[in-house]
Amino acid sequence: MVLGDGAQTDPAPTPGPAGAEPAQAVRVWRRAQTRALQGFAATAAFPWLEPWAGPRLSALTCAVEQARGAAARSMDPLELLTAACVAALPAPIGLRDVLPGCAGTWGVDGEWLLAEAWERWQNACAEGEAPVADCVRAASATVYEAFGRRRKARDEALDSVQRLITSSADQARQHADAQLAEPFHLVRMAIPLLEVEPLTGREVDPLTLWGAGAIAAFQTGVDWSVGRVELAAPPKVADLLLRG
Repeated sequence: MVLGDGAQTDPAPTPGPAGAEPAQAVRVWRRAQTRALQGFAATAAFPWLEPWAGPRLSALTCAVEQARGAAARSMDPLELLTAACVAALPAPIGLRDVLPGCAGTWGVDGEWLLAEAWERWQNACAEGEAPVADCVRAASATVYEAFGRRRKARDEALDSVQRLITSSADQARQHADAQLAEPFHLVRMAIPLLEVEPLTGREVDPLTLWGAGAIAAFQTGVDWSVGRVELAAPPKVADLLLRG
């Protein structure tokens, strides 16, 4: 995978209609994309198949592009960018200084609790299974697990986590706004195929929902012969794609 030089591009695509289901749209696209890549690989290995396979692969790639368009419309590019900015945030420091006075009654180390909740929130944002605002649930789950059935001071712990996440989310949104003013980066990367679990036969995507969604939303071209896509994406999106 190669990160190219900065280059100004057209504005990012707009999100699709309200109510579109990103996970389902991405799943349909990735399945079709994998079938096309497998077809091109087979044709490259057995060139004499090309007269028969060529027209079929051409039709299949058109279907893949339609599915990618549907997946891209189901995603919000600004949400993808904000999640990438969350993933780039450094872990907060000085958490003990922001603990409320009642933290001594929590029954767990307050600094550890805030750090663990923040890390889970950051990971959830990078996975892309939910909007950044909803990923606070992953942080709240840390509190519920730590407190168990105890309710004393739990609300205060939840409030502390909420304040920490809100502050970090605001910071990420500011970074996202700033990123929109910067030139997009050109990215070339190999397309990972869907994998199949040997025991269950279940399809597994090595890409996170965020990663697949970002490729769908920011893709500008594809070279089927080598299984590689080209993207024009905000710097933080490009960085996270290349890291992942």
